[in-house]
Amino acid sequence: MIISPFYQVSENEVLVAVRDIAYIVNTNTNEITEAEGQLPAEFVNLLEALHTFTFENNEIKWYHGVSRMRYSIEEGKFFLSNGEIVKESFVNHLLSAGVLRYESKRTAELFVEAASKIDKYITLDFVQTFEGSTNVVDLFKLEENIYATTFNKSSRINRMSKFNTANSALEYVTNTTGLDATAFLAESLEGEAADRVVVLKKAEELAEMVHFLKDQRNLLADADRSIDEIKAADALIEGEIKRLESEITDLKSTL
Repeated sequence: MIISPFYQVSENEVLVAVRDIAYIVNTNTNEITEAEGQLPAEFVNLLEALHTFTFENNEIKWYHGVSRMRYSIEEGKFFLSNGEIVKESFVNHLLSAGVLRYESKRTAELFVEAASKIDKYITLDFVQTFEGSTNVVDLFKLEENIYATTFNKSSRINRMSKFNTANSALEYVTNTTGLDATAFLAESLEGEAADRVVVLKKAEELAEMVHFLKDQRNLLADADRSIDEIKAADALIEGEIKRLESEITDLKSTL
């Protein structure tokens, strides 16, 4: 999951960022270009906050030494450990309580800004990152348009490309990173690549069944194994897990 701040540049253009590279997305034409020139201060601050704080489980968390500050998005409240702090006095409270030194005041203000503008963050479900040993590819799928930004770890150079088909993008990701982008490009693939999607989906469904059965077997772990019904149920589940795992292996061998 890739989270990014967004900034409305114009009626049809939005500014987002992936791995600190800023892009302009045209929501009308579904085109994307790297942003040029100076970025808006608000956008830069919110991007910095992503690196400074932890965004997870409907909260923003800030760990500073032994202190933990958090903002509950659901409640709209700030906390120091488990104690609530009023937003308006958050920064001053941390300073006066000795939690922060004055040089950390800006970070505290950044925390408040990120919390206050949480609606300016979005999940970029049209992007997925594929990291290989030599290259990192950020793949963008905007309706029929597919782009990739490739970062070479040795040269430290970024290069952006556009693909005519999803199949060519799939081949590029595999050749560049050694990874498989089939699931991400599933809806746009054709021919043999599309057939792979069917196999992968079936394997994923079987894997979910295996996960469920393992959970059920764990529930039996503390049961009395001297009871014949418990032993039989455990053996039945174990056998079904092995059968499904073998079927998954057979499916993946056809890819």
